[in-house]
Amino acid sequence: MSCEPEGSGAVLNTRTIGLRASALAGAAAIVLCAGSAMAQDGTAKHRHKHANEDVSARLARLEQLIAAQQEEIHRLRAQVGGNAQVAAQSGGATTGGEAQSSETGAPNLQELEAEVQDLKRAQSAQYADIQEQRHSDVQVSFKNGRPTLKTAGGDFSLAARALVQYDSAYYAQGHLPAGTDFSSGSDFRRARLGFSGTLYKDWTYEFLYDLGGSGVEGSTIASAYLQYDGIAPVHLRIGAYPTPESFEDSTSAADLLFLERAQPVDLERSIAGSDGRQGATIFSYDDNYFAALSYTGGLVGESGAFDEEQNLVGRAAYRFILDDNVNFAVGADSTYVVRPADLTAGHEGLEQIRFRERPELNVDDQSIRLIDTGTINANHVWTWGLEATGNWHSLYGQGGYFHYDVDRRDSTLSNPNFDGWYMQASWVLTGEAKPYRSERGAYGSPSPTDEFSFDKFGWGAWELAGRYSVLDLDFDAGLPGMPTPLDGIRGGEQRIWTAGVNWYPNNAIRFLLDYQHTDASRLNSTGKDIGGRLDALSLRAQVSF
Repeated sequence: MSCEPEGSGAVLNTRTIGLRASALAGAAAIVLCAGSAMAQDGTAKHRHKHANEDVSARLARLEQLIAAQQEEIHRLRAQVGGNAQVAAQSGGATTGGEAQSSETGAPNLQELEAEVQDLKRAQSAQYADIQEQRHSDVQVSFKNGRPTLKTAGGDFSLAARALVQYDSAYYAQGHLPAGTDFSSGSDFRRARLGFSGTLYKDWTYEFLYDLGGSGVEGSTIASAYLQYDGIAPVHLRIGAYPTPESFEDSTSAADLLFLERAQPVDLERSIAGSDGRQGATIFSYDDNYFAALSYTGGLVGESGAFDEEQNLVGRAAYRFILDDNVNFAVGADSTYVVRPADLTAGHEGLEQIRFRERPELNVDDQSIRLIDTGTINANHVWTWGLEATGNWHSLYGQGGYFHYDVDRRDSTLSNPNFDGWYMQASWVLTGEAKPYRSERGAYGSPSPTDEFSFDKFGWGAWELAGRYSVLDLDFDAGLPGMPTPLDGIRGGEQRIWTAGVNWYPNNAIRFLLDYQHTDASRLNSTGKDIGGRLDALSLRAQVSF
């Protein structure tokens, strides 16, 4: 039996009605063949998209044929009605005509209409089968090396996630405080494994567990959240995750320009953000803007606090799209610590905060900081930052200023404030542009035009980068050789130069080579200089998907 329908043309005699019956039989054959194809697809383990398209095309032809049959039925009705009127006038010719039609075996109009209705019902059933098939099929992909399962309708998905960063560093130590010794060596800065995906179309989720970190950092949850996207462009997120704060903070750990974030940004995110921070966020974005408001608490697995801290974090950014590969964006963020963590039991607990920061390298596992305010009894903390960023084709630049205010519990002492700033830039030598990630409101890594391969003579993407950052944790520090003033804080000032070369063989693998010079100045309580200088050479090998 052929699966193709016979041609059709509208004529107005009983012989043609018989031919039309044959055409309808052919149309029925189409439905039977389509149903057979669907049944065979249903027994297969994985249905394919092209099979859906083939059945859909046949049903579309069937729909056209049914429309032609309906049009012909209307014409036949009109003609038969006219013939009946003529026959009545001529004394019964219509009865003979009906008898003739019956004798020739041609179906009458009622039979044709019934067959058309049967075909329409079959067509509806086939469409329902295709729709069910489209929603139940599972598509497998490996875009950028990430294994992903996704239903054809897009309502459900599951993607494997991994970020492994293996860092090695050599510290060339100059003048440092007595007893300070940075440890050269290697460690897994991050070793995150997990999954993310979609549930019932409007819900997304992510779970990443971090097995890496230096010796003072234990394995922990980096991200575990549930997000509702059903009222896009507004999204609601709850769980543990990096709180959106600034351009540099919102840049994925896999896309950082250097091994670590700039020190003023890292200090701000440690107060009420960073990986594994528990909280809830409402945010919205499109191609141009990003805005977020978060309520956060403590870190996952945080110990030593009887009552978790309570924080509010806000961020806003706007991008001006000047060309396909030319962008400029400005942003502002603010953090307000409603209540610092309560470190002791009792109604009048000990609420303290401490500002300190490493050099922009975390390979050393002894948690050495060259600048440190020590603990400050505080009621509240308020920080704010202003940033600007942009790219012109393969050139990229970014910078920002950050300010930190502390409201002391002791009203007899002045409230201290600190600040810091950074600027960084890069040039992708192979010509690729760094993409702006609207969903983060931050820049990502360039995608190599020619992936590294000896067979195709591709060399991936190469990038030169530089950064200068300053963080000042002194407040009313006084003079060298003199004791600390009553309300003074001698946290110190740290200035860091960094130069780097980044190589992207493909979208999943990356290597970073950085040279860093750190210069810290700080007075102790008696006014003695306990600052220091440090040079470090570091290398990161990264796999991310």
